[in-house]
Amino acid sequence: MKFNFLSKTLPSIGLDVSGNSLKVVQLEQKTKQLRLKSFHEALLPKGLIINDAIVDTKTFDFLLKQSLDKPGYGRFDTSHVIASLPESKSFVRVIQIPQMSDGEANNAVPFEAESFIPLPIDQVYLDWQKIPGQAGNQTGLGASAEPGKMNILMIASPKEFVDRYLEILDKTGLKVVAFEVESQSCLRAAIGTGSRETSLLVELGGLRSSLIMVEEGNLQFTSTIPIAGNTFTESIARALGVSSSKAEEIKKKVGITNTAEYPNIKTELLPVLYNLAAEIKNILKFHGEHSSNQVARVIIAGGSARLKNLSEFLANQLFEAGVPKVDLANPIQNLNITNTEHLDPLESLSFTAAIGLAARGVDYKAD
Repeated sequence: MKFNFLSKTLPSIGLDVSGNSLKVVQLEQKTKQLRLKSFHEALLPKGLIINDAIVDTKTFDFLLKQSLDKPGYGRFDTSHVIASLPESKSFVRVIQIPQMSDGEANNAVPFEAESFIPLPIDQVYLDWQKIPGQAGNQTGLGASAEPGKMNILMIASPKEFVDRYLEILDKTGLKVVAFEVESQSCLRAAIGTGSRETSLLVELGGLRSSLIMVEEGNLQFTSTIPIAGNTFTESIARALGVSSSKAEEIKKKVGITNTAEYPNIKTELLPVLYNLAAEIKNILKFHGEHSSNQVARVIIAGGSARLKNLSEFLANQLFEAGVPKVDLANPIQNLNITNTEHLDPLESLSFTAAIGLAARGVDYKAD
């Protein structure tokens, strides 16, 4: 069964739910340009989501409805939604199969998927699409395929998780027209339109982060790590003996720089920062062992990418790994959204996935 992970959908709200917040965005097309129609972010109480699954459905229902009824900007005027699926509940892989028709591939891909997905194939929703590329790459990973073969982007998520999420959203009155893995929506928002360079997109969330390898504009593979915004917050809380909420305030104010008021912040954060850099280097090494394409840059997105001086720290750490530059994503600029006065580039980092989801729903053309 195909579950519309990759296909076009009805004009819809983009909904991204992470471990500590939900973001909703709606875009609209105006004279061939995208505009922000509405957006909102709501913080989720601790314990509402455990292991990326919503456990307090009553509170979630209230917060989501409140977000849609009283957004921070604009007005939501549709009940259709494209919702993100967490990387931890998804399997993303590029595989190679012999050249064949789409009909033949419909039968071949599930058979091939059994070798890569750690669940019985009848327990997942599976979707796939061909990745365009030139023949001749012998690695099996890059954007090119071996002669006589084609690259297939394969995405699967457990039926139990997806069905439960669908049931929860249905009870809020929303009509889910598609689910999409976070890496797909982040890529759409964070990578410039038409970009052909090889990039590593680092999506830094509150409870976890995703490392997303992109070649010639196409997703290659993803990895999830537990180092994220809360890791930095808890390090500060322990070091200073303050509450998590106070540590969060300090983190946003100071970043990773030692100041007169907080002279040891950077020092206390260094173990976490080095661990993050090490995880990124491991992905770069893995990519280098399987592809001849050099990573041109690392792009940082997600709410925790707003941490002051983080990109500069990572640039210094990753230069020795052969990465010439580290940039902050700009989801608004990459999608050419015009009315940016309502959401500046730095704030938009928190909405990377939601903006990507909303952008997918804008250009649907009904059958």
